[in-house]
Amino acid sequence: MRRDLRLDTLKGFLMVWVVYGHIPFNLFFIEKSNFFTALTSCIYFFHMPLFFALSVLFIKSDYKWLVKRVALILLPYVFWFFYENRFLFLENYQLFFEKIIIGNWNSIKSILWFLPALLSLNTFFFVFNLSSRSFKIILLAISILTFCFSSEIALIHNKVPFGIDVAFYLFLLIFLIKYIYENERIIESINFSLILLMIFGSIAILFYFEPIKTITQFHSRIDLAQFSVPATLVGYISFLILNISIFILFLKLNYNKQLAYIGFYSFPIFLMHVIILYKIPELLQFDNLILNIIFLLITFVLSIGVPIILSKLLMRVSDKFKFIGLIK
Repeated sequence: MRRDLRLDTLKGFLMVWVVYGHIPFNLFFIEKSNFFTALTSCIYFFHMPLFFALSVLFIKSDYKWLVKRVALILLPYVFWFFYENRFLFLENYQLFFEKIIIGNWNSIKSILWFLPALLSLNTFFFVFNLSSRSFKIILLAISILTFCFSSEIALIHNKVPFGIDVAFYLFLLIFLIKYIYENERIIESINFSLILLMIFGSIAILFYFEPIKTITQFHSRIDLAQFSVPATLVGYISFLILNISIFILFLKLNYNKQLAYIGFYSFPIFLMHVIILYKIPELLQFDNLILNIIFLLITFVLSIGVPIILSKLLMRVSDKFKFIGLIK
């Protein structure tokens, strides 16, 4: 099956924002302005939901495919979790296994929370594809109920394993995105002006109507890792419209070669970029603001480029490195 470079372009676009969202400005001695704080808040409205959506567009109804999919998600999760928590494994292996089994952000304190939730979502859609019409309706109803009781679920989110709550919350959104992708006429029927209106309008509505969640130490309107999700009806509808609109926009645009290249390597970038963003500032420090800004920009580029280079080099040594999330 030929790759859809429009989807790779969207992945690349999202990956750039994921890396930006994890920049530790304080390590570069740069104060984050209100504008950049608002920008970070804005990208949380769509960057992870769309990454989840892109992962289920080509799910097959084949158990062999599911086994392979589980391996390609779980093995990188276990490997990189062990890398991040190798000392914990030696000091308290029971706690190590408790954390890896629960697999939500509160348990593992890592961007790796995405992978267990991704596995849950892939499994739900695999079951959905094989189900009867009535059971499909039940799954969609569970997704709607997850929104309806999202404030209550947020209180117990830390105890929910493998991002099951996140997967169910996003299920309806991703079902709609998948349906749109499979029906090109819908994409063709929507013009650019309407798409842009829906994007900026829904962003404005989310900022105006959706309250900031304060259950965890990370206060934000939307942060899937904390299950800070739209809890108001207008916020939920705007959330759906925003993500669907951005998805449609990238399907209507011509693919971008550079972003598509980044998108192709989005998985190794995702797995390694935080390590680079936090390790490099430990090597050098500057007292000059301009130098710190330049240093930050260089680090930002390296956090995208180094995982790509490392992935390509190691995959030349052995294609077995694909089991830790690398790509040739």
